[in-house]
Parts: sequence; C-alpha cells; structure tokens
Amino acid sequence: MPSFKFMNFHDIRAINFSNIGFNDPHIHILANYLDLNPSLYSIVLDQNPFTDLGLFQLTEVLKNNQKVAHLSLKDCPNLTDDGIEHVLNVIMGHNMNIF
Repeated sequence: MPSFKFMNFHDIRAINFSNIGFNDPHIHILANYLDLNPSLYSIVLDQNPFTDLGLFQLTEVLKNNQKVAHLSLKDCPNLTDDGIEHVLNVIMGHNMNIF
C-alpha cells in the first residue's frame, strides 16, 4: 500500500484507513510498522474486512507500543466478540494509553 511507504518517510501522527478494504495482510504490515514504535498515536480502521486474526497480530504489538493512544474499530464486519474482548484485555493488562 502506498500509504505505508509515505508513513516511513514522514512523521505521521494520525492515520485514517477507514473503508479501504484493509484486510489481515494489511494489518500484518501495520503491526510490523508499529513494532518500530513510531510517533503514530491515532489509528482509524473503521469499516474494514480484517478478522480477529489480524486484530490479534495488531494487539500483540500494541502491548509494547506506548505511543498509540487511539484505536478505532467501528463497523468492522468480520470482528467477533472474542476479538474485541482481546483488545480490551490488552488495554486493561498492558497498555492503558489506548482509548
């Protein structure tokens, strides 16, 4: 995705990936980027078809990333209650910065 190349060369603080067909392979790329602990603090992933598997990859990285403070997952049709519960567990147990 071109936006990831852009993010690598600029000090991006907020990104909105709403309704762009973002799926599990894209989440994997995002998780790898976040593992570098960039200055990104807001991620909007609303209305995308990624699954709990992608969400689990993302939240594993967010356990150690203390810069991301905002994560939006509204209307993602393939996320289940288990996936959302996992996010809540990561927030409560590892990263209280996220809202």
